[in-house]
Amino acid sequence: MVLPLYASAFDCDVLMVGVLLSVNRVVRILGYGWVGPLARAYGSNVLTAVACAAGAVSTLAYGVLSGFVLLFIARMLWGAAWGVINLTMTAYAYGDGQRAGVRIGMARAISSVGAFVALVAVGPLCIAIGPHKMFVLYGLLGLVTIPLALLLPSLRAAGSSEKAGRRWTLTPLNALFFVVSFGADGVLGATISVLLAEFMPATSAIIGAGLLLALQRLIAIVLALFSGPLTDRLGAHRLLLPCTLAIAAGFAVIAAGHVNSGTVIVILARALLGTAGPVLAAEKSTDRIAALASYATWTDVGLAAGAFFGVIGIAEIGYASSYALLAILLVATALWQFRSFTVR
Repeated sequence: MVLPLYASAFDCDVLMVGVLLSVNRVVRILGYGWVGPLARAYGSNVLTAVACAAGAVSTLAYGVLSGFVLLFIARMLWGAAWGVINLTMTAYAYGDGQRAGVRIGMARAISSVGAFVALVAVGPLCIAIGPHKMFVLYGLLGLVTIPLALLLPSLRAAGSSEKAGRRWTLTPLNALFFVVSFGADGVLGATISVLLAEFMPATSAIIGAGLLLALQRLIAIVLALFSGPLTDRLGAHRLLLPCTLAIAAGFAVIAAGHVNSGTVIVILARALLGTAGPVLAAEKSTDRIAALASYATWTDVGLAAGAFFGVIGIAEIGYASSYALLAILLVATALWQFRSFTVR
């Protein structure tokens, strides 16, 4: 959100920003296969603490460094850190699988509180102290997470008999995870400030984008109280089709020029899938970490591709065409998944 509007302050151009927004996802995609072995060797709490330290250092680096090469390295470090945190957080929440929807929903809600506060503050902070000092402040705050991570239980993942290559098997469900993340997380997250800047001054756009993305976190927090029990009661499969079609409708509304209302639709539907997706993925294997790694792989591939396409696509073909294509692609993928499920 910050880099697209402040690219020149970091000595980057539009293409460089697209690469920077994508590279951290590529790193964590490649590193997911190492999380299980490292957890077995050192314990999940130690691994999480090291990842928290790396995340704080990378955020500090955004504040004190400029230029594509140095920021590229910082983004790679952040990608490795978040890859670990993403998997271990979900693995802790899933537990033994009983009432997994409730626990994963609550874990995501709690983790979203910090992101919500950060997004509310990012716009005013960028205007008041500048983007570099804002990143320094956030990096220093991130250091607090290290001792908290060490207080977690020292879980050690069981060995996996599944081949790592299975993470990359293209199934209708994996394709759906990819497209949802491509549009709702990657494209929207990377372009919301640029979209708003077409209708208002840049200073108002950065605040508006921060508030909209903060709304996303707030909705995730609130819906976690309902989406977890709803997922456990109805089943994750029953939420897939209506939620993905609602996201597609939101993309179409954005393409029609109603950015605020379309974004809210996407945020609401995506929040429901935020709990159902990991539960559905974990149900498909007795190896919890391997199953979650497969889910995370496809969603993060979508994030990486979506962040890059969002910045470049809007610059080349415009936001209306970009979001219309997203709507069509998501409807097609959702129908493919629905058809594969009904013919079983």
